[in-house]
Amino acid sequence: MNIARLFRTSWRDIQASRRQDAAYREIWNAFAYYPEVADGRHDTESWTAEAGPFAICVIRVPAKVLKPSLDEIRESLTTYDFVRLHPDHFLHITLQELGFLTDLPQRTDEITPDRLEEFVNGASSALTGAIPFDLRLGGANSFQDAAFLDVHDRGQCSRIHTRLRELAAVPSQPKYAYVPHSTIAQYATECAAPGLTEAMSNWRDRRFGSFTVHEIEVVTIDLHEPYPELKTIGVIPLVG
Repeated sequence: MNIARLFRTSWRDIQASRRQDAAYREIWNAFAYYPEVADGRHDTESWTAEAGPFAICVIRVPAKVLKPSLDEIRESLTTYDFVRLHPDHFLHITLQELGFLTDLPQRTDEITPDRLEEFVNGASSALTGAIPFDLRLGGANSFQDAAFLDVHDRGQCSRIHTRLRELAAVPSQPKYAYVPHSTIAQYATECAAPGLTEAMSNWRDRRFGSFTVHEIEVVTIDLHEPYPELKTIGVIPLVG
């Protein structure tokens, strides 16, 4: 760990990191307790019926740093016909959802192109002082509707999320507290999943890989493909 980066990490960030690790343990315990999975597909009829693409602020995850562990768990998950694997190019960590692009927003989950441009321009100022940080992914974990990798980052993603949420001026409170994660698969139906917990437990304590985050991106997602390429709208470098 770079000493300069460590000294730029505050006690508040360390506390956030501890809460984050505790949240992962709780999520895993809940997953192990309940014997069923839920449908976690994002590309539902209501999703594809929207007029414009969906805008989101992300950290891209380079798949190459996660291998061979990523390929191993993917192979294990393919034995379950209700699992949809995320392809390499779609791996990311969500920092802040911004909404569906539309010229005439009617709901809180819609945003105009002008407001999106304003957000991109304001994000650099909002993140002034943010520096590159090291991020480790793993072990494997699961919500009831999707498998993911834990994020170990000394609380940096949560810190950035808070700043971006304030900038986006999101009026409603989310149903669940923000917990950074990188989804690797979605479950495509609601059903019993015997043996899934045991299968994933082989990777529960596995370190998949690490990389340094130098920038975050605002991207849009095409609504007419399950896993489209993430289209870059703006890049916010972390330069301190």
